[in-house]
Amino acid sequence: MPGGTVSLLAAACAFWLSLSGCRCGKTEPAAGAATAAVAVADRPAILATLPDGAPAAERQFFFAERGGAVAWVDEEGGAYRVVLNGRAGKAYAAVGTIALSPDGRRLAYAAQIEGAWRMVVDGAEGKGHVEVQGPVFSPDGARLAYQAKDGKAWHVVVDGAVSGPSRTPCQGPEFSADSKRIAFLADVDELGFGRLVVSDLAFASPQQVEARAADLRASEDRVGVVAIAASGQKVRAVAVPFNSPGQARRGPIYDAIWTPVLGRGGAPLAYLAERGGQRYTVVDEQEEPLQPGEVFGPPVIRPGKKALGLIMLAGGSVRLHQAFAPGEPDGAPVESAETLTSSSDGSHLAYVAQRKDRWFLVVDGKEGPSFDRAVAPRFTPDGRFLVYRARQDGKRFVVVADTTGKTVRQHPGYEQVFQPQFTADGKSVAYGVKDGLRLRWVVEPL
Repeated sequence: MPGGTVSLLAAACAFWLSLSGCRCGKTEPAAGAATAAVAVADRPAILATLPDGAPAAERQFFFAERGGAVAWVDEEGGAYRVVLNGRAGKAYAAVGTIALSPDGRRLAYAAQIEGAWRMVVDGAEGKGHVEVQGPVFSPDGARLAYQAKDGKAWHVVVDGAVSGPSRTPCQGPEFSADSKRIAFLADVDELGFGRLVVSDLAFASPQQVEARAADLRASEDRVGVVAIAASGQKVRAVAVPFNSPGQARRGPIYDAIWTPVLGRGGAPLAYLAERGGQRYTVVDEQEEPLQPGEVFGPPVIRPGKKALGLIMLAGGSVRLHQAFAPGEPDGAPVESAETLTSSSDGSHLAYVAQRKDRWFLVVDGKEGPSFDRAVAPRFTPDGRFLVYRARQDGKRFVVVADTTGKTVRQHPGYEQVFQPQFTADGKSVAYGVKDGLRLRWVVEPL
């Protein structure tokens, strides 16, 4: 590739990985699967109570994605213990990233024992390695994957099964929705490119889909993965179904590609691209010229419309831009915006935005009330409401809004509030909170 294109693509890949929280690093919390095979806990519970006088501000708490558990690390006298629901585990010289299964029934973390690193899974210490990284549970919580270094080689490990060697830490792995297959990039080079491998969990039949690919991520429903694949001196997007990696779908050739995303069910395939100095938004193989400006984060697919939403900085202001959406207006100018999201049917777009020192929800161009901070809006499964977290006067709380941005309900405030989920009946929102010395799972009506 020409030097400028390589630098631009590598920078884009690194930028996206920084946003998405690549699991290769020890310090990143393990992300829960987008489609889990367990129900969200629909009953409130006190999961743990901290001892009076404990330096809670120094702790980082990890709630299970769908309730049932909270974990953190305590340090005393140079020794570290992982605490699960108030029960402290064995002391170690050092511990790494904590991973909880989606239902909170299982716990894994790396621990240093006599100079070696071992993965501790449900209290059992595994084999010693030079280094271990990135534990992540499968969507059903039954399997655990992580990376281990032995000698000079890295491997992906799934419940004791070991992949082939990699010269460098892998990107991934990503589990399929049925928890039966994984995808990862091995032998990742300094530009972020590596071998794209899709495999069964025993590594009995790994399949190399691309010799050089970058920016791997799973679709929201985990039916497949998408990546940027090198093609000679150019690049193209590739979408790979977990269950049939030999039927990978490859897009047209471009000079550079950024932030590919794959829709639910494996379609559509969307990304930003450049050819001959012209930038485009691309949905499958349809192109639309992209106006000048800087794009923040990946495009958001509007299901059913094959339209895309983008947050862009242009002309000195930030605004929503809609591609492949004739007649749909761009958003009003703001100072900053983030967390663009679409309802499941594509009929609504929402994000949080900032003017001066105030943050507020924007839904289809309509602005909600302002707060000291607002983050992470999510549509309810039926698309009728949104929930987001907000902070005002030192208190944090969950807000329920309608599709005009109007507040329907503001839930009680707490010291800390964690990412909300929806109960199976669609009538309640559930989330973890720190309430003084208590760590609670809260269930509130929409």
